[in-house]
Amino acid sequence: MGSQNSTSQTGGSQAGGSESGDFRAGGSQAGSSSGTVAPRRQFRPMDAIVVNRIALTKEEKEARKARGFSENYMGDYTNENNKSADIPDELNCSLYITGLPLDVTVRDIFYDIRDIGKVYSLHISPRRDGHSKTAAAIVFFTRIAAERFFNRFATRHNPTVRWGGAVAKPGRILGRLPVNVVWNQVKVPPCTDRQHVTRVLQVEGPSDIVNEEFLLAYFRTKCRFDMERYYVLWEGVREIAQPGQAPARSAAPAAPPGQEKRKGRALASMNWREKAQPVAADPEPEAQKSAAVPTAGQHIRLMEFRFGTVKGQALACRMSLDWEFKERGVLCRYGQDPCGP
Repeated sequence: MGSQNSTSQTGGSQAGGSESGDFRAGGSQAGSSSGTVAPRRQFRPMDAIVVNRIALTKEEKEARKARGFSENYMGDYTNENNKSADIPDELNCSLYITGLPLDVTVRDIFYDIRDIGKVYSLHISPRRDGHSKTAAAIVFFTRIAAERFFNRFATRHNPTVRWGGAVAKPGRILGRLPVNVVWNQVKVPPCTDRQHVTRVLQVEGPSDIVNEEFLLAYFRTKCRFDMERYYVLWEGVREIAQPGQAPARSAAPAAPPGQEKRKGRALASMNWREKAQPVAADPEPEAQKSAAVPTAGQHIRLMEFRFGTVKGQALACRMSLDWEFKERGVLCRYGQDPCGP
């Protein structure tokens, strides 16, 4: 059936994604123009950055084919997690798309996937000499989403598309051009243990760190990635506490309403037990509680980055930011995948 040039949820095809897509990975070191101080904790970059990739020899290609991988597979073909899952066809969530234009990007494909389901990974095959078309492997979180995608865009037996027509709800490429969608031979099971994880990453923090130039360059030092798009969700000035500065003393809080009346009634009471029990004065408020922590206005920005893949891209970038920039006020969370229903 489908080609075997795919990826699994437990191992990326190139340990961090391919270089194809709307945003080309690779570039200068992060932080060259931000002037920020080097972080104390370091996150190890993905193998796609660390390992120097060279052209495969004939023996290496044969070794990959013998283990069920594509001869051009650049990941760790000895890792059992990267092999096809031993599951029935009814649980496979991976599909293969052929007949795509050579200049297709992940943004083009993601644009056509709406109201279908969360995407775990999308990899476009690198260009090859002598080929006029390219292919892509896509993995969904659930089998239901994978079937929904197959039923909408599978065109092998759809003469309407073959003769220049279009399927219902066509996209700019899928369902409009004579591409072919088949089930991938490299099977991937549903991802049921990380439903909160998505390929969308939202980053919030000081604007000297959370900006397009710095973060994209920083991500390139950690992994190779495909980027559907990125944009600013919100930005503005926020009052931030200034640690390490002496707090200013504030006035003691006023007594709660009605407390003085209660004391007066106790002192004027004719009850001898109340007269024998003097009313204790309220304790002095602690210095820390009555002190106002100094604050200063800081420009904060919230950005969203839509990666092509969860593992090796969105997940790696979030882990690296948590490791190296959390102490500097940078917070990360997963956003909603626009491909979902």
